Amino acid sequence: MAPPPPSPLFDLACAACGAAYPASGFPDACARCGGAWRHGDAFAWQPPADAAGLRRWAPALGLDPEELPARALASPPGLYVPADGGGGVWICQQGSAPAGSHKERGAEVMAAAARRRGLRELFLDSSGNAGIAVARAAADRGIRCTVLVPASTPAVKLERIRAAGAELEIVPGDRAATHAAAQELRRSLPYAAPFFQPAFVAGIATLAWEIAAAVGEPLPAHWLLPAGNGPLLLGLTLGLSCLVRAERLDRLPALHAVQLEGYAALSPGGPGKGRPGPPTAAGIAIAAPPRRAEMLRCLADTGGDVTRVGEDEIAAARRELADHGWTADPTGAAAFAGYRRRADLRAPRAAGGGERQAAAPSCLVIVTSREAGLD
Repeated sequence: MAPPPPSPLFDLACAACGAAYPASGFPDACARCGGAWRHGDAFAWQPPADAAGLRRWAPALGLDPEELPARALASPPGLYVPADGGGGVWICQQGSAPAGSHKERGAEVMAAAARRRGLRELFLDSSGNAGIAVARAAADRGIRCTVLVPASTPAVKLERIRAAGAELEIVPGDRAATHAAAQELRRSLPYAAPFFQPAFVAGIATLAWEIAAAVGEPLPAHWLLPAGNGPLLLGLTLGLSCLVRAERLDRLPALHAVQLEGYAALSPGGPGKGRPGPPTAAGIAIAAPPRRAEMLRCLADTGGDVTRVGEDEIAAARRELADHGWTADPTGAAAFAGYRRRADLRAPRAAGGGERQAAAPSCLVIVTSREAGLD
């Protein structure tokens, strides 16, 4: 059987020193200088195939459709018009029902790339959702997966990681301690970190393509998204840049990172002061994201900025979303909390305008999970 053709997923070079991505292995960073990988021009938007789920984007990814799942990984964008006169907003909820998150998208593409490279084992550190997604995707391809999680991870997420067939290692301490523990294991096993592995970021890029196709022109000028370690921000910037290069968009929308008080590593005003105790929005409780400089560059390149939100604001956002049919864990609802705080981004609804005013909202919110059972 002839080997599969080269995939655009492996058209990569080190962003720092320019070294080419190796012909074998699955490195998370450049062996020469430790820099992150940057996608080349071969990674580009292509018209979607007549297929379901991620298989629509198999040609652009350089994968066979059978290497990707056919299940839906997101709900269609929904238009929400708050009763307080703040204009309309697109709500883009991610994750396969009844649970899941946007990280399924990156995990499936990354696992397909790992399978192509002949991997039999990998590991990652996670606050929960990435661990669940990668564990499932790896198991489907016969790849052994180990997931390191902090001791404060909710029991339901631990159960789902185990149910997916992964080895689970619970690390004493917080998310930072778990990341530190991962650096030791990184010396001996392929590191499937969503924020380092370029195939994961490429999988997230397809989200930008799907949103653009579903919402249509004109795209909202402001997109709000949770930002912790950054794969969502990095992937959306990559996907939107591909659309601009393909002349499908005239310009990039502004990407606004929503971060948790006490952990707002991108905020010019500092991280802020979080409340005592373990954070509920653990996915964005990241004090020192490894790719902080690149995340800041994404905000600058798109004209976006940072909004800090507190745990109480996130809880209120979850309640409001749930009242209108969107369920999410705390991290998943954080962007809507940012939307509620950012009145300056919202176009007011004109008197008597009704749905006409709401038809072209200026904001789009990405709700990154569909989990109802976490507090």
